[in-house]
Amino acid sequence: MVDVLSTRLQEVYAKWETRTEVTRNTEPTTRFSLDGLRRAGLQVHRRKIQDREVSRKIRDQSLYSIKETEPLAPMIRHKSTFLHYCCNTCTPASRDTLVKSVLKQQQQQPYGVNLLLVKPGSTLFSKVFNYVSCVLSFKRYDYPMVTETVLNDEKLKEAIKLTALETVNNEGCSEEKALAKAKARAKSILLQMESRCSDTLLKIVAWLVYKLLPRFIQSAVVLPSQIELLKQADNTGLPMILLPLHRSHLDYTMISFLMVVNNIRNPLIAAGDNLKIPFFGWLLRGLGAFFIKRRIDPVAGRKDFLYRATLQTYIMESLRAGHNIEFFVEGGRTRTGKPCMPKSGILSVIVDAYIDGTIEDAFLIPVAINYERLVDGNFVREQLGQPKKMETFMSTIKGMWSTLMGHYGIVKIDFCQPFSLREMVKAFQTQQTKLALRTSPERPLKYTMSNTSLYGTDVVVEEQRQLIDSIARHVVYDSCKSMPIMSTNVVAFLLLNKFRDGCTLDKLVEAFDSIRQELEFGDKNVAFCGETVDIINHALHILGPGLVTQQRQEITEVVDSDQSYKSNIVIAIRPVSILPNVIELSYYSNTMLLYYVMDSIVVTALYAELQSQLNDPIAIAENNITVLQKNLLERAFKLCDILRYEFIFCRPCQDMRDIIIETIQNLSHKGIISQKEEAYLENELWSKRYAKNFDDSSDEEYSREREIDKIEYKLSLLPEHSSHMEFLHTILRPLIDTYTCSAFNLRKLVNRSLNERELVQEVLSEIKTKVDGGAVSYGESLCVDPIKNSLRLFEKWGVLECHMQENVKIFYLKEDCDTDAATKNVYDTIAVFKWVRNMD
Repeated sequence: MVDVLSTRLQEVYAKWETRTEVTRNTEPTTRFSLDGLRRAGLQVHRRKIQDREVSRKIRDQSLYSIKETEPLAPMIRHKSTFLHYCCNTCTPASRDTLVKSVLKQQQQQPYGVNLLLVKPGSTLFSKVFNYVSCVLSFKRYDYPMVTETVLNDEKLKEAIKLTALETVNNEGCSEEKALAKAKARAKSILLQMESRCSDTLLKIVAWLVYKLLPRFIQSAVVLPSQIELLKQADNTGLPMILLPLHRSHLDYTMISFLMVVNNIRNPLIAAGDNLKIPFFGWLLRGLGAFFIKRRIDPVAGRKDFLYRATLQTYIMESLRAGHNIEFFVEGGRTRTGKPCMPKSGILSVIVDAYIDGTIEDAFLIPVAINYERLVDGNFVREQLGQPKKMETFMSTIKGMWSTLMGHYGIVKIDFCQPFSLREMVKAFQTQQTKLALRTSPERPLKYTMSNTSLYGTDVVVEEQRQLIDSIARHVVYDSCKSMPIMSTNVVAFLLLNKFRDGCTLDKLVEAFDSIRQELEFGDKNVAFCGETVDIINHALHILGPGLVTQQRQEITEVVDSDQSYKSNIVIAIRPVSILPNVIELSYYSNTMLLYYVMDSIVVTALYAELQSQLNDPIAIAENNITVLQKNLLERAFKLCDILRYEFIFCRPCQDMRDIIIETIQNLSHKGIISQKEEAYLENELWSKRYAKNFDDSSDEEYSREREIDKIEYKLSLLPEHSSHMEFLHTILRPLIDTYTCSAFNLRKLVNRSLNERELVQEVLSEIKTKVDGGAVSYGESLCVDPIKNSLRLFEKWGVLECHMQENVKIFYLKEDCDTDAATKNVYDTIAVFKWVRNMD
């Protein structure tokens, strides 16, 4: 009984504290220099303690009202899990594997460990040469070569015969000569491709990393529980397939370093052949890299069967030999800070290896790596339409030297829970079977040429292509959800979307605290801790004056009724929102965009649906702006379709409709919109009660749809809600502007065609003109990647067609869309979402 009363008192105290008005010291804090910021923070902290004491005294005088107060649900923060669990729908059994002994690790070191720190041993040698001693203690592994096994593989021999036959038909040479030529080429491909992983070289590079990385990286953090999980997965004997999102060339170095220093078998790493440069190519090969062509088919329309077969056989034989594999499911590094759409080529080989029995099973492990500052510099040149500079020996040396002279803050590595490939495949196959039976019980399987299999010499059922694509999207989605959020991401996000015109440090601290609390209660992977003022100053230092400016400004305020004035010096913080700097700043901001994209989708759809009402002074005066959930859903679905190549909005096993409805409900809980109560007539209530007596389970889904269609929401016009809506709408505006300009430029394709480079340059020129003229407010809209994604979208919509001509994409409008009216219709479909609400 005492416990119940105690809990009851605490709940009421909490409620009364939120209702109580406390007189706070409103005098502005004077900050004369950046060095005084910490002292100012301590003053604010002491002021908060005084405020809490005043609140306590007021509560003590308010105990009499406890009886009239309803109890509140206690606000208990959900504890962060020790890792990011795999999907409960697709891989429920995997959630319970390998996890029993790692919870203790998380309790001991919940914030992670710095991989770059080495504790000196007990001997004199280890104390004097602690890094050398540490490296010598690493476990030794053998990394067997599979050259002969690959060359003797029956599938490769078949591909050699097929290539020889094609050579005979095209060149008219003898079969023996053609066969010898094909064999020689297969061997040459393999020798140029294969990894020559060396345990000795791995240890030498580990020592170099210990010595060099602390010069420009403050710390490299990983959770001990995740390391223990990798060890247990490695001990099972099943191959581990590491699937990191790709941000930097440092990604594979950090993962290999982590594996080696924790005595886990290093993976073989798929790398682009652009990295096969003098010395560094040899070094990467010795560290486990195997090199893949960026363009597997050198001639458009003709598949290089021999190269595909060699690569596919090499990967499968490496798995059979017990190697772990690492590859970047996105293909290349992200240029925008957002994850790229997955490329499922190598993943298809892994799935084929399981299906044909080459491997019994494998652990798929999504990995997310984030940096406070990107070590690779930036991708501004490429986003402005300039061609990528190919890596050379001298450019690599210069890049490494400039990196050693820089300061890049913290690196955080996060491993999701490993899940069984076998379980995932079976789960998706079951889902496909159910879907097939639901749509057409008699539907035959459709066969088509594979666009996922690397070697391309077989045909696969359409269901397998969808299976591989679903797994790839699932992996990217899981990695996105586990992406560590750095302090630089939050600061850049706030400055670009909330304080684009600048703010004081106090305002930035307040907004940072709000987002930080929201992220922590949402159990997001926050990779910073400490006092907010210190975190922000650290982020500003890492971002540097090229992206964020800080200026001392004098502010004059009235301090009393006699019109006395007082001048204070404050620090004004502004993002560098001019080109090209703003493009680089948006790279860091876009990591945060992933956590707000669904809210922004719904709010943007809400604006599009309510344009007429928001422009109606009578509706605003009567405070009666309403929207049907059915219409809001349709608008949100359309916007998700437009941005389908920018984001993966949900797991493949989830229903997009449920995700949107959940987001609408969350906005309702925040008060931005409120559900209107239905007023039924008496005969309607009688009909509903009568219908329940004849309820059929087969009609349950239909009834649910009818109920959802009737739900109506009312828009809040309170200033704080309007401000938050505009903030959420701003998040997607740069992308909407890019897509709108891209759609506008379709009119230039009427009765003509352009190659991809020319068309992209036309769109870039259009955006640049509108940015200079003020028609487009966001310089980060000037970005190549979204433009190319918009062209993919128009192809998907059946507006554009593309054909290859000497390895160059040629775009032209489809016959039924080759008119000004048709292109305007596409433009209007997208432009409706860029409407701006008048905040006045």
